[in-house]
Amino acid sequence: MAFDGPLLAGRFRLGPRLGRGSQAETFIARDEKEKTEVVVKRLKLTGAWKQFDLLEREAKVLGQLRHPGIPRYLQTIEEPVGTFNLVMQRMPGEDLRELTARRRLSMIELRDVLVRALELCDYLHARTPPVIHRDIKPSNLVRAPDGKLALVDFGGVLDAARERGGSTMVGTFGYMAPEQLHGQCTPATDLFALGATIVALAGGVEPEDVPRKGLRMDLAKHLPALDPDLRAALAAMTEPEPEKRPQRARDVIKLLADPRRAAPERALSTIAPATPARHRNPARMFAALPEPLGALVRLGVVGFSVSGWVAMLGLRFALFMMTWWVLVLPARRRPSVRESVRDVDQLLGDGQHGFTDLARAALRRSDRPALPPGES
Repeated sequence: MAFDGPLLAGRFRLGPRLGRGSQAETFIARDEKEKTEVVVKRLKLTGAWKQFDLLEREAKVLGQLRHPGIPRYLQTIEEPVGTFNLVMQRMPGEDLRELTARRRLSMIELRDVLVRALELCDYLHARTPPVIHRDIKPSNLVRAPDGKLALVDFGGVLDAARERGGSTMVGTFGYMAPEQLHGQCTPATDLFALGATIVALAGGVEPEDVPRKGLRMDLAKHLPALDPDLRAALAAMTEPEPEKRPQRARDVIKLLADPRRAAPERALSTIAPATPARHRNPARMFAALPEPLGALVRLGVVGFSVSGWVAMLGLRFALFMMTWWVLVLPARRRPSVRESVRDVDQLLGDGQHGFTDLARAALRRSDRPALPPGES
């Protein structure tokens, strides 16, 4: 890769161009000081002050966010005069549009992408005020080789309640929720775009080309082989009326577990029948075993779960003790190491929760199927 462009602020050497929009261009650059690659978004100010406002807002919001799946803001450089350069971290991997141009994602990968993207949305939407991306689509989701997901291009971000009237419509046709056409945005707006993104990845066509029933996507016709629970969640996320959509990312997580439980009552007619819960509940599996085999299996599972939980706790404690080692590292490396430690700790914490749920399922006897009347 050739880095033969101009040197910005005596530090960032421009390289190949990544993309070009109506106002801004995006480049890969090399940080000559840190010897790493960064991304530079360049905007030439030619009287379009609204575009400068969006760039300034993007820099402001990125400067306030701290998440391993969101690029870190480094600095803004005006060089040459009238050209503004937003410098940010380059996220590893390739965007999902490029990835799916080479191969189709499996069902497991689709669900993994959705869950990871929901975690990013939850982080943004839980801030005060909520941060709304407004342009979630395949090309703005970057997947690393290890599966980690990043959300990029915050050029249309909305970080506060805007003044009524006069707002700029931001988004990409097909992925935009209907309310965006009127300048209205809520966290549910991002969930619509994310749902449309997964639909596009699953079907290999743009959302506007998906068959419709009225204003709704006909996912049963378009994606008949898709897992029913996942299809049900996507149907709820792409509901045209914003008040009938899941309002939070965690609502979609519940919807993936049981579409009938988490879906808003008014949207139930758009949800495909869910797989019966008895096929997904581990406690029913244990209850179906004959005794004393069932008791022995439950006891073994509880022992395994307790051992796993304790092992995870030990690893988390060891990780906590290792954090002191970060202090001896060079200052420039400490933030990235802290992020890695936090990611591992979160993974171990999730493992503890998993072992806890498994133990509870093994001990739960109330989920046994009821005997018919007259039998004992």
